[in-house]
Amino acid sequence: MKGVLVYVLVLIPLVACNPSPEAVSSEGFQLKDGYEINLDSYTSPVEEFFQYVTDWKGREMIAFHVRKANTIKLYDLKTGDLAEELKYSENGPNALPNIYDFHIHDQDHIFLNKRYHYKLYLVDSDLNIKNEFYFLDEDEKIDPNSGLPLSKDTFLPVFNHNRLFKSFGNHIVLTGSPDLDPDFTNYFDSDCLLVKVCQENKDIQRVTGYSQKLKGKAWGSFHAFLYTDFNPDENEYFLSYAADDEIYIKDLNFSKIGSFKTFPNKYKQILPIPSSARESEKSYLSHYNEQYIFGSVLYDKYRDLVYRIALEPNPDYGDVFVKDPLYKPRNMVVMAFDPDQDYKKVAEMRLVQSGKGVYLDRCFVNEKGLNITYVDLENEDKLYFKTFLVE
Repeated sequence: MKGVLVYVLVLIPLVACNPSPEAVSSEGFQLKDGYEINLDSYTSPVEEFFQYVTDWKGREMIAFHVRKANTIKLYDLKTGDLAEELKYSENGPNALPNIYDFHIHDQDHIFLNKRYHYKLYLVDSDLNIKNEFYFLDEDEKIDPNSGLPLSKDTFLPVFNHNRLFKSFGNHIVLTGSPDLDPDFTNYFDSDCLLVKVCQENKDIQRVTGYSQKLKGKAWGSFHAFLYTDFNPDENEYFLSYAADDEIYIKDLNFSKIGSFKTFPNKYKQILPIPSSARESEKSYLSHYNEQYIFGSVLYDKYRDLVYRIALEPNPDYGDVFVKDPLYKPRNMVVMAFDPDQDYKKVAEMRLVQSGKGVYLDRCFVNEKGLNITYVDLENEDKLYFKTFLVE
C-alpha cells in the first residue's frame, strides 16, 4: 500500500532457477519472481550497451549491443533465450562502423550512434539507413592532433539504458556530453545535457543544462552524469543529476515544474572535487570513494511511483580505477517516491554486494515491477533481473 512503511530485515528466497541473494535491508520493498537470461558465448553479463524493449514482434526483449561481434542481440524476456540478432558490417556499401549506443523504438526505427564521429543513424530491422543526423556544424574546425572540435562548444550524443533517448513523432530527445573537462567549472555551465532533434529539418536545439546548485563548481567525471525518465501520462521529465540530491521535474518545453528531495536515510552531502585532486589519481579516487553517487531515475506508470538509485561511498575501493563494474562495486540504495503524496519517500532498500553476486544500476520497469540487474559471479553465463514491488 502506498505511503505505508514497514521495516523488515530479510533473507529473501528466490525461485529455484535463481541464485540466493544476500541480505536485503528494506522498508516497503518486497522481492518477487524475476527473470533469467541465458547468455550466449559472445554476450557478457556486463555489456555496456543495453536496452529493455517493450515490444519486439509482440514480445518483451532485453537487447545488448555486442560491439566485438558487430551485432545487437535480442533475448526473449519470458523464455530467457536468444530470439534474434541484428548484425551489421563495418565495411562495404552499407557499412556502419564505430557504433556505440543504440535505441530500438520499433522494428522500423532503430537508432545507432556513431558517437565519436558525432553522427546518428536511423535504420530499419534490415539495417538499411533511412536517415542520418550530424551533431557538428558544417564550419566546425577539428584539431588534427586530438580529433576534437576546436570551438569547445560541442557535445557528443550519448544514450543508453539510463540516459535518455525518446522519440516523439518527428522529434527526438537525447542526452549530450559536453566536449569539456568535468574537472573544471565550465563543464557544469554547459547547456547541452539534453538536446532535441527534428527528424525532418535536422535542426538541433539545446534544451537542458545542469541544475543551479551544480553550476559554478567542479564535480569531476563520476558526478557529471544526468539520468532521465519520462511520465507519458503527465508529459513530464524526471531528471537525476549524479551529484544532486534532488530530482527535477520538467515539462515538454523543458521548463521546470518543480523538484523534490530524494536521498537515502544515511546520506552525506556530496562535495565538489578539490582542485588539488586533479593532479593525483590517488587523491582523485580518494575523494570519490567517500562520496555518494546518484544514478538512474525511473518512472513506474503501472504503480505511479518514481524510483531513484543511489550508490553508497566505497572507501575500500583503492586508489586505482578499474573500469570493470564487477570490481569492488558499491552497495546500492533504491528509493521509491509517491507523486500522490507530494513525492514522499514510501520505500527504501539497501542491496549489499558480495563475493557471490553483484547488483548493477541497469534497471527497467514493466508490469511485474522494478527489475534490477544481478550478476551471479559463480555463473556468468546467466544474467538475472531481480523484480521488486512496493507493498
